[in-house]
Amino acid sequence: MLIAVIMSIHLSEEAQYSKQKHIFGAMVVDAFVVNLLGLASQIYLAIDAWRDFITPEGIKYILIAEKVFIYLLPYFAMRYVMSLFQLELDNIPKIAIIAIPTVYAVVFCFSGFWTDFFYFISDEGKVVYRYPQGATVNIGVILYFIFATYLLIKYTKTLSSEKAIALWLFYFLMMAGIPIRIMSKSGSVFEFSISIALLLCVYTFQNPSEFVDRMSGAGTRNALNFYISTSLIQKKEFTILGIHVDKLAVILGVEPMEAASDLLNQISSYLKELCPDGNLFYPGEADFMMVFPDMTPDESVIEKTVEQIRKRFKEPWKIRGDEIKLLQSPYTIGFPEEVDSMDRYSEVMSVLSKAILRQNRDILRVSDLSLKMVEHDKKIDNIVKHALDDGHMEVYYQPIYTPATGRFSSCEALLRLKDPQLGFISPAVFMPIAERNGTILAIDKYVLSSVCEMISTTAAREYGLEYVEINLSIVDCIQTNLAENVLKTLSKYDVKPSEINLEITETSEEGINAVMEENVRKLMAAGVDFSMDDFGTGYSNIARVANMPVKIFKLDKSIIQSAFDSEVNYMVMYNMVKIIKSLGKEIVAEGVETGEQARQIIKLGCNHIQGFFYSRPMPKDQFVEFLKEHNS
Repeated sequence: MLIAVIMSIHLSEEAQYSKQKHIFGAMVVDAFVVNLLGLASQIYLAIDAWRDFITPEGIKYILIAEKVFIYLLPYFAMRYVMSLFQLELDNIPKIAIIAIPTVYAVVFCFSGFWTDFFYFISDEGKVVYRYPQGATVNIGVILYFIFATYLLIKYTKTLSSEKAIALWLFYFLMMAGIPIRIMSKSGSVFEFSISIALLLCVYTFQNPSEFVDRMSGAGTRNALNFYISTSLIQKKEFTILGIHVDKLAVILGVEPMEAASDLLNQISSYLKELCPDGNLFYPGEADFMMVFPDMTPDESVIEKTVEQIRKRFKEPWKIRGDEIKLLQSPYTIGFPEEVDSMDRYSEVMSVLSKAILRQNRDILRVSDLSLKMVEHDKKIDNIVKHALDDGHMEVYYQPIYTPATGRFSSCEALLRLKDPQLGFISPAVFMPIAERNGTILAIDKYVLSSVCEMISTTAAREYGLEYVEINLSIVDCIQTNLAENVLKTLSKYDVKPSEINLEITETSEEGINAVMEENVRKLMAAGVDFSMDDFGTGYSNIARVANMPVKIFKLDKSIIQSAFDSEVNYMVMYNMVKIIKSLGKEIVAEGVETGEQARQIIKLGCNHIQGFFYSRPMPKDQFVEFLKEHNS
């Protein structure tokens, strides 16, 4: 019954690796047949009436068939473990080594039809082995388990701990079950252990939730990392062709789940047709990755594939009945010549993600990159660690315009880092580094103190400043003493809670935990408002928008800029504004750079506008002078 349940689950599931699925299916069918034949032999032994029906000759056929299928199980189990790690039988010696023990076992079992040299069927309907020749059939099983032990020791380090444990349990259950069934008179322990072993696989390696992205149908980031790590261990040569789809994350962020999934499926279905063995992965955000085994990045096949993709992306894609144009940026990574470890892969992808933003539509190769950027990041890491002590950081302020009053009643505090040698370093570069090296907490404290000092020691209030928006990192959000520290700083400078608006990112809210939720609750109770920064760049949906504990939504500048590129993108922004306003929230439109953009944004009813059209970020004294001049 358990095997039947496992088979029904297996048939209803999808799997990322078809060969793995087929081998597992063969193993389940084999186990199912073994159970049926075992049941028939047990009925023969237990019920006298069935002995006349089955007959001694019939039970002989049943027992021999049962033995054949039992000895096929180690072979399928061995091939299954190999398929997990993408180990191929790609030459005759390998095939022979794996197949010979099973071929011998099958011939051994069938020999019962013409000789009793190895074993015979007793009058009671049981298999009786003749020793020592009868024991030779177990040598192949022992060899399989020795080989499996070698594979598990070598390759399970590429798996997560829970999957490694599951695979070892699978191994021990199979190892315990098969010899027990072969050497004992009862099949109960064998059948039970095999069933549990297969059930483990159903809910780990055959469970597609971790290895197949439900929205796109392509492999997940975990599946890609697993493929890369196991292939590197085997020193296999392969190339990854990456396709970065510009602004895909923005579009997915504002569309309903069904529409977003449909668009991803359109793209992945097309790319799978071009991908050898269907090895397509969607690690998330806006990148699809195609694996080309046994190829270098310079192969003509990859060039031709990119050309086909380029032609397809010149045509529109459909989303909810509308047509939308997408731009793509291809790149290649060669393994193991260019990348020989997972750490190196992470470094290369970090550099690639920055380079893609600046490149044209030609194929970007690792050889084209200046990997000095990695060393550059390490240098910046050291600069960030000492920037506060060395006095190289300063808070700038970018005014935010309120059309309803015609005044600049708020601003955003933006951190600037100026190194004596490198000059100004972008926050997009140094902030992620600050989060990694732990200096972000001191930086956030410095920004809050600087803002409070500006409010309390200048005439900004008199000139119309009502509140200042301050970015809050996710690292700070999960500190248990965040609320207390913020309120203590406000009290120190005699700043009202309503004069501070803390910005959290959409990604932060998605991963909100109990500590962050408690911090938000305490600060809101004290009168501090919250804004959702970079809204529209993640995976938003209406339910999440309605429940976000924020007063203001800041439309990311990528939304604003793309809205003026096409009518479809404009409608995306229009609907976002409409939804947010219907929930009674305020909107800040970021990145407004032209008068036409400002007019359209005002026409849509956005409450606040921020961007270079009105003013660039400026130092404290210059900002206060700006307020005095424009709010008079």
